[in-house]
Amino acid sequence: MKIMISLKIDKDLKERLAEIAKEENRSLSNLIETVLMKYAEQHEKPKKKQPKK
Repeated sequence: MKIMISLKIDKDLKERLAEIAKEENRSLSNLIETVLMKYAEQHEKPKKKQPKK
């Protein structure tokens, strides 16, 4: 389930992101979601493997 959030960013950053989204034929919202997902994945701690019995 997706939720709506609001945030404030610099006008120039918004314009840069909107241009990237346009070049990639996607919405600004989708671009931001993708960037945040990749960031979160990079910062997750690796799961420890369960020892074999």
